[in-house]
Amino acid sequence: MTWLLNEDAGLKKKFAGLTVSDVNSPTRPVLVRFRLPENEFKDMTFPAVVIDHGGISKADDREHRGSALLPYAPEGQPKWADYENPAASPYWLNEWPIPYDLDYTITVYSRQALHSRALVAALAQPDRIPARFGYVEIPQDGTIRRLDLMGGPEPDEARDADGKRLFKNVYMVRVSSELLPSQVEAVTRVLEDGVQLDVEYDPVLSDA
Repeated sequence: MTWLLNEDAGLKKKFAGLTVSDVNSPTRPVLVRFRLPENEFKDMTFPAVVIDHGGISKADDREHRGSALLPYAPEGQPKWADYENPAASPYWLNEWPIPYDLDYTITVYSRQALHSRALVAALAQPDRIPARFGYVEIPQDGTIRRLDLMGGPEPDEARDADGKRLFKNVYMVRVSSELLPSQVEAVTRVLEDGVQLDVEYDPVLSDA
């Protein structure tokens, strides 16, 4: 996948594995869907987490200029031997990546008030949508991005097409991202003993 699609996939994976319990099922799974494309919203069952795309904006507060060492392997490029050491990266850019903020709306739907409360409690945990120090793993490039809670959970009630009641909790979140503005160049580093110089005395050049 590519930029934006990687972040979408990482955010969707973030909510995988949620369950709720009731008298009919001790581990009722919670579906995770994007509202768009439309085919992801068909045959919806509840409870469910529905993700909507929000705005995309350049993050001026995180912007730098000049050539840069990329501290992670770009998608499709191999990791280096000492991958735990970002300073050992062989990947350079003529310009720093352009930072972006990706906004999403997360809506949690439930038929039962008990499910609604249980999901709010589950999403407040450190590995979901905490009030601080949230994160999203992007396996395509091995990075861990910031996930900031911008608003919510805002409770609401709605009715579906059949008039049945739905409990809603709406969150606004922001994922940090960046776009590579130039081609990545892989530079082979010189080893400590990798350079050999033979120096000879030339009397002609020396007297010149």
